Amino acid sequence: MTALDKYARLEGSGVWREGPDAQRRDVVVSLGDASLMIADERSGVMLSHWSLPAVQRLNRGSRPAVFAPSSDRDGETLEIDEALVIEALDTIRAALDPKQPLRRLRLSLAAGAAVLTLAGLYWLPQILVDRTAVSVPPAMRAQIGRTALDSLFLSAAGERICADPEGRQVMATLRNRVLGNDWRVSVIAGVPGFETAHLPGRLMVLGQELVERLDSAESLAGWMLAEALAADAHDPLLDALHYAGIRATFTLMTTGTMLDGALSGYAAQKFRVPSPIPTAQDIGARFDEIGQSPTAYALSLPPRAAGLAASLAAHTVPADRQSEQLLSDGEWLTLQEICSN
Repeated sequence: MTALDKYARLEGSGVWREGPDAQRRDVVVSLGDASLMIADERSGVMLSHWSLPAVQRLNRGSRPAVFAPSSDRDGETLEIDEALVIEALDTIRAALDPKQPLRRLRLSLAAGAAVLTLAGLYWLPQILVDRTAVSVPPAMRAQIGRTALDSLFLSAAGERICADPEGRQVMATLRNRVLGNDWRVSVIAGVPGFETAHLPGRLMVLGQELVERLDSAESLAGWMLAEALAADAHDPLLDALHYAGIRATFTLMTTGTMLDGALSGYAAQKFRVPSPIPTAQDIGARFDEIGQSPTAYALSLPPRAAGLAASLAAHTVPADRQSEQLLSDGEWLTLQEICSN
């Protein structure tokens, strides 16, 4: 039995705070297969949804235990005083420690160091990147993706993650219906012309301009599905490691950590490159899976994707797969206001 199996569907109480200056709220904490869900104790409304591999404890050894969805102390926090829930989270965090799967690789690295050196400067970077990418577990991939995105906000240029609470909740709903809950989706403001991109760890980033110019959740769903197809076609960690360089990649391979600053500027560079255009067959199949017509998405495509738009015009979702609209009109308007604060 794994740690996740042992504590699946465990529930307990806690105190949640959205930010350092936000009001404390009594909540119910639930552990799923790979996620921690936080709901209001009275209303049952879902307030937040954390990926278990990314959860950090901020006060080791103290009670009540304080957890966060990352090591960032300026974001959400969750206080828990129930011993069983604390034990569950500490056990799961240890089981999902991103450094554990790399230990065996470190031993083989020592034996193969001479071979890699003789491979020469031409072959070494690609071999090192390929082997490291294969060995990096999901938790570390998620951390690398978040680090790359966070580096975008170190300048004073005005880039920011859109964080309207109601808008974030609607985005989580749309994400679950379109991509599933193993993806994380962030909307960012302050990057002119940016539409969509993806980073390691199944982290998708949408531009404020795109969200605000589209006229329905179904059209935005098409952009999200196209980005997911691009991520499936090419491992985004490969590009990130090439950008970070040999030293940072070697450090990741041997220690399980990324050098500070190695990904600085990577997100900004990636966001300047338009995402690849999917084939009509691939994107059509994804629309069939969620039971939605691709018409709204086709109408939202730029001139460079005119061929795809024309091909999708004749696509019809099978009658037995058709489902209701992804979001209500009110929810869609709320999502478009996600950058309002």
